[in-house]
Amino acid sequence: MKEKLKTAFIWTLLLGYLVAVLWIVGDETAKVHVDSVSVHISDNSSNKFITESDVTQSLEKEGIKLIGMFIDSVNTHYIEDVLAHNNKSIKNAEVYRTVFGEICVRIEQRQPIMRVINPNGDSYYIDANGQVMPLSKKYTAHVIVVNGNLNEPYMDHVGENLRRQQIKADKSTGELLPDLFRLVQFINNNKFWKAQIEQIYINGKHDIELVPRVGNHTIILGSVDDMSEKFENLRAFYEQGLSKYGWNKYKTINLKFKNQIVCTKRT
Repeated sequence: MKEKLKTAFIWTLLLGYLVAVLWIVGDETAKVHVDSVSVHISDNSSNKFITESDVTQSLEKEGIKLIGMFIDSVNTHYIEDVLAHNNKSIKNAEVYRTVFGEICVRIEQRQPIMRVINPNGDSYYIDANGQVMPLSKKYTAHVIVVNGNLNEPYMDHVGENLRRQQIKADKSTGELLPDLFRLVQFINNNKFWKAQIEQIYINGKHDIELVPRVGNHTIILGSVDDMSEKFENLRAFYEQGLSKYGWNKYKTINLKFKNQIVCTKRT
């Protein structure tokens, strides 16, 4: 019984000590001013859409001046919302305070996987999550280019997410963005095709054509129906046909027809 009372007494003392320490720290923190702001941008070696100056300028534009403020008065959630709203290249913004008077800002950039170019010159990116994002004046991402007869203006897709909203494609009107997103995902997930395909073109019939890096030919995919099977057939044809007869023998390689590859020879 005495041992239990002794243990309870010790724990009570420790709890009281902890409360006192937290009260003192909180009281001292309330007196701390912000004396520095550090900005860390992840993956900035592969993408350079956001710079440290972009972050500080975005805050200044909104009248947010952190240096000299009491650190416990800084609304970190508001700053996160401001940064994400002002720059569509930001995937996630995390802001937190330290007891040493520092505000830390951590930025995660969006990862574009395709660039869309419409006949009217309208151009934008789609990121890995299916989110539409604008071009940057500072940096151009090296991704698959999609162009041709597309009816996909940028303003029609601002705020959309092709993966989450399950938007359907319409070949009759040239609204093919959901299918093209699926196609680029498929290509990027395959090491061979990611190295081989550099451009996707939509022809006058709204058929999908692929432009390879190697070989002077065009691949007519047609649609994304039976996509895996079409690429398997094409891979077999590359290995058994083109490797034997040469990469420049054919003008077009047509995969539109089920279980068939129809080629047009170069004249």
